[in-house]
Amino acid sequence: SGKGGFRLSLWGSDADFDFEQLAREAFGRRTNPFQPDNSLLMQKPLAQIPHVGGQRFHKEDHVAKLLHTWQSEGLTHDSDTASIKSVEVIPLKRVLMSPAMEQQLAVRATYDDGSTEDVTRITTYLSSDLAIAQVDQSGFVQFQQQGEVAILCRYMGQLVSVRLMHIAKADQDFHWPNPSTNNFVDHHVFSKLQLLNIAPSEICSDETFVRRAYLDLCGILPSPDETSSFIASTDPNKREQLVDQLLGRSEFTDYWTKKWMDVLRVSRDSIQLQGAQAFQRWLRDQIQNDLPLSEIAGALLTSQGESYKDPATNYFCATPMPKEVTDADYLQKDLAESTAQLFLGIRLQCAQCHNHPYERWTQNDYLGLAAFFSQVKRSRLGEAGPSGRPDRRQMAVQIDLDAARLTENANKHITAHFPGQSPEAIKDGTDLRTVLVDWLTRPDNPFFAKSIVNRVWFHLNGRGIVDPVDDFRDSNPSVNDELLEALAQHFISGGFRIKPLIRTITLSRTYQLSSVSNAFNRTDHRYFSHQNARPLPAEVLLDAICEVTGIPESYEIMKDYIVGIPTESITLPPGTRAVQLPVTDLVTLINSSGNYVRYELHPFLRTFGQPVRRQTCECDRSTGFSRKQALELTVGDLVAGKLSSAKGRLPEMLGSGATDEQILNQLYQRALARHPSPETQRTFLDYINRNPDRRKAWEDILWTILNSKEFVYQH
Repeated sequence: SGKGGFRLSLWGSDADFDFEQLAREAFGRRTNPFQPDNSLLMQKPLAQIPHVGGQRFHKEDHVAKLLHTWQSEGLTHDSDTASIKSVEVIPLKRVLMSPAMEQQLAVRATYDDGSTEDVTRITTYLSSDLAIAQVDQSGFVQFQQQGEVAILCRYMGQLVSVRLMHIAKADQDFHWPNPSTNNFVDHHVFSKLQLLNIAPSEICSDETFVRRAYLDLCGILPSPDETSSFIASTDPNKREQLVDQLLGRSEFTDYWTKKWMDVLRVSRDSIQLQGAQAFQRWLRDQIQNDLPLSEIAGALLTSQGESYKDPATNYFCATPMPKEVTDADYLQKDLAESTAQLFLGIRLQCAQCHNHPYERWTQNDYLGLAAFFSQVKRSRLGEAGPSGRPDRRQMAVQIDLDAARLTENANKHITAHFPGQSPEAIKDGTDLRTVLVDWLTRPDNPFFAKSIVNRVWFHLNGRGIVDPVDDFRDSNPSVNDELLEALAQHFISGGFRIKPLIRTITLSRTYQLSSVSNAFNRTDHRYFSHQNARPLPAEVLLDAICEVTGIPESYEIMKDYIVGIPTESITLPPGTRAVQLPVTDLVTLINSSGNYVRYELHPFLRTFGQPVRRQTCECDRSTGFSRKQALELTVGDLVAGKLSSAKGRLPEMLGSGATDEQILNQLYQRALARHPSPETQRTFLDYINRNPDRRKAWEDILWTILNSKEFVYQH
């Protein structure tokens, strides 16, 4: 928006506007063709007069000479010169081995008339990670530490990404352990680790693997019997057999349905409880039958009908429509953003108003994708409710093949086209969404498969190969291009089915590495040299607490309503787990005197980061562990109530005549999938013997287990 009336277009995207601002606007006070040294354009960036931005360059710098010469030559506006055709950067990719830590980039521009020019000194550079490497205005890159960066080089609307890596000298006592590989995943991961002189951790124990696999695949803890049976087995293929068993369980379907519901924005606010339940059933059927993700995406993107009867249409109904929105194309633009983020792994939001500042996506790319949804018409069914609540009822999605095309600035028609590509002719009367789906799910699509495998990898390893998982861009490179490409090809060859993909990842040695680091990888949090310990998702943690204590949570949800105050509720069946909930807004707060209703998250789930499902982004879920969460576990009502309840697993075991050793082992196996160490067992049993109140002592011990990092974290 500028300062003091001085505005320039972002990255010089509008040369005519910029010329007017510099040379004509404000009575031409910013430039001076007769005395360039006295112009504001020279004095402010040289810090000769007060300037908030500080000194931008020195008088002898190339940029200063360019600005001085341009003014002295009469402020020529070269709007009719040849436009730029391409930009070449040398080197495009390079690995610097210690002691080399510096690299000079060279940039050459080629114009439509065939001329070329060295533009190294007037190119804009940006490092993807300043902690690893910095780059100055001349394209000189200096590494600060070992690592890999992308240097974004921008000139005249052209953008080129350079990949540079610096490998430091290995420690004197470093040696590559030459670990065995289970499949191609390990080959690519270990090749990168060996190049970086990072030794992977040892493979995890059976106790760790069984707990990890149950939690990652099904969102549940293994029972003591399941743990004991797995550990006692001497079958060399038992891990493979366990993964196959888990992939076939109903809990797997429930858990991975929830993962997709989170990013598909399945909430009561947008599609009502009834719509959410219908959408959940539909998604669950797709995942249970392991239908190709390409088919699921196609069904969502080409759906039409009523939201309760045709559940896939809720993809279009989930878009909220705030009352203050005045943009007639708001729905189409929101669908473009959500589709790009979900199925392409790219964030187009920045390109809504201007060309993306850190990526090659333009505003035209954004609008071109939105144009594929220009025929989508969404309407509400039934009579409107009171003012402010007209969206709380069923919706219908229809396709108008003769709908007016999207326009830019109310006059320029937008042609539907794929991001980064030129528009292609589309036959009149075609449902544009089918064209989008055909392109999206083609085996040679550069985005879809990589986006899906990266998202699955994130859920199984705690970090994406590209991270954040839905932010693929040149300035945010993957940490292992070969691994990402190999997984994408594997996914495509498997018919875009998710279960074979998960099976391949979980059976790799990489997935089965211990979370305990060694001397050579303890600082690595990018290249998967060890498993990333991470807090359990909110729903999984609540279900785990219910399982260990033996006291399930009960859920009562208000039914949908249109007029007045809701009066009816539904009680979900006993034993319903948090991962099975159709919506996240469970708690209904009613102010009957003011006719005010508000839906909120379950208090425990809200504290532990359950998303409100208003974004198509994995970032909507909190993944850290905060003081508030620690307090909820230590002094919160939910845990305290389950520990002191007269029902549940603890009073049942105490009344069964089981010995203290048996009770302790049962609790440890159920919560941590292992037996307590001899030292821990002696300490806890001694505490029991010294405490006159045996029940209270056992509550304290169970409280300690539930508050341990080993229980709260996946590791």
